[in-house]
Order: sequence, then C-alpha cells, then structure tokens
Amino acid sequence: MVPGHGWEGAVLNSLLDSMNSTPATIWFETDHEPESLPLRLTPTLHDLRPLPRRDNGAHLVAQVKAGLPAPLEAAHPNPYIWIACDTTTTRSLTSYVRKELALPRRRVHALGYWRAT
Repeated sequence: MVPGHGWEGAVLNSLLDSMNSTPATIWFETDHEPESLPLRLTPTLHDLRPLPRRDNGAHLVAQVKAGLPAPLEAAHPNPYIWIACDTTTTRSLTSYVRKELALPRRRVHALGYWRAT
C-alpha cells in the first residue's frame, strides 16, 4: 500500500475536507512517517499528531486525554469530536469525551470500524 493512498489518506483527507477552515487537532495511529502522507493540511489550522500503534490503542487514548483540555467547551466553543479507530479504543475515547468532558451526544461522532486481534 502506498502511504496516504490507502485507508489512512482517505479517512484523513475526508476529515480535513469536511472541516474546511475549522481548527482541528488530529491524532491518528500509523506506521508511516507523517511527511509520507499526502494530505491537504493548513498548518495554521490543523495540528496533525501521528502516533505509533501500541498497547492495543491505550497509547492513543492516553495521548488524546492528555491533549484535550477540561472543560473542553471553555477552551473551544462548540467543539465537535470525530472518533474512528478500533472498537475498543473508540469506546474508551467516546466514554471519556461524553462522561469526563461532558460533550453532548450530538457533538460526538464515533465509529469503531475494526476489531483489534
């Protein structure tokens, strides 16, 4: 698979397209160097944080928790969270943003699109 032209590039580019001029921090797990992913980023708007997959997604959960301010709405008016990862990690992150950060359901879109083996 050519980096950025498989699922990683498709998911990230569709996310960036949907945000247009909205500031965003994007965490994602990858085995590729971020420079090898041909993404349409706006450096002043998009903070891309690629992470290696380890500990069955626990590393990603810890990084997102550390990077999201609480209360979230005080730092970002009308925040929207989009989560797409393995089912277990998706559940952990969704629970965190809904319960701990008290983000309303209508502002959280979560999809567990694969199961870790």
